[in-house]
Amino acid sequence: MRYALILLVALTAPAFGQQPSLIFDGCVDSAGQPVRAVVDASQRQFVRIADEGGRPVLLYNPDALPRRRDSTRSFLFAQACARVNLGMPSHGIGVADARRADCWGVETLRRSQLIVDPAGVAAVQADLDLDEDEWSRLPGPVRTFDLVSCRGEAIRLPSAARPDGNRRAVNACLHACGDRLFRCQKGALSEAGACMSTFDACEAACGR
Repeated sequence: MRYALILLVALTAPAFGQQPSLIFDGCVDSAGQPVRAVVDASQRQFVRIADEGGRPVLLYNPDALPRRRDSTRSFLFAQACARVNLGMPSHGIGVADARRADCWGVETLRRSQLIVDPAGVAAVQADLDLDEDEWSRLPGPVRTFDLVSCRGEAIRLPSAARPDGNRRAVNACLHACGDRLFRCQKGALSEAGACMSTFDACEAACGR
């Protein structure tokens, strides 16, 4: 099952003479369970996926990529979150899976209103000319980003917010629809075609 991600981003009040730091929250795993996002200013990586008692946790140093825009760093965190949400391993994924997570990361920023138009996507892509040191601070693999080719519309999956008792049955139905859509589209994001038509019918049958 795949849950829609809503990334929460805030800026901490900086000490005098310093830049503000980003704080991230809102990641969920493939079962819709919250994934902790923990600041670790001692690590050199910008973000890494760790294990905490059998549960994934995202450790990040918001100041590790100081040359990059806030929206770019938000995308890189959202991309790491998408790997967890899509059930990918923390390391060793191929370029195809990484690009799939890239597109989910872009859609997360759209849903979260951190980017609102194609120009925002293009600005993030232009800022992702990472050097060797910056790549060493990310999960990888090293690749060329092609965010503008990702679909602009978000797939209509249930919210990451915890449902109340009256919503659980409907959400369970929607999750099943979303899982079938994900398999049908092989992880791609598209609002058109037979896969989406089947999803629309499934969604309607859930009584959303």
